[in-house]
Amino acid sequence: MITLNNIVLPSPSTLSVTVTPQAGTSQYNSLGLLVQDGVKSKRTVALSWARMASAALASLSSVLAGNDFFTLVYPDPLSGSREMACRVREQSARVWRCDGAPQWADVKLILEER
Repeated sequence: MITLNNIVLPSPSTLSVTVTPQAGTSQYNSLGLLVQDGVKSKRTVALSWARMASAALASLSSVLAGNDFFTLVYPDPLSGSREMACRVREQSARVWRCDGAPQWADVKLILEER
């Protein structure tokens, strides 16, 4: 189960987690060895849905509107389940069908750890 600010999201078609090491200061010491301080890992979670109803997309958009940071709970490949503070780095969707209420396709949401 994936939640964003305690709102359960529809099951995504794909979920990918990227773990990127973020180095602080790096420099060479007097022995010629590279040393670095402040190494930590930041995660980026990409969610995508092949199809999404207009009402579900509106609900997701209302969670994202007006907030700078969110609490995301998701399945993590390194730690099982994980909770992280994040922000929206990217979101996109394209209309799939417009007769009546629009149906959305290729809905993507990329969240970046704070």
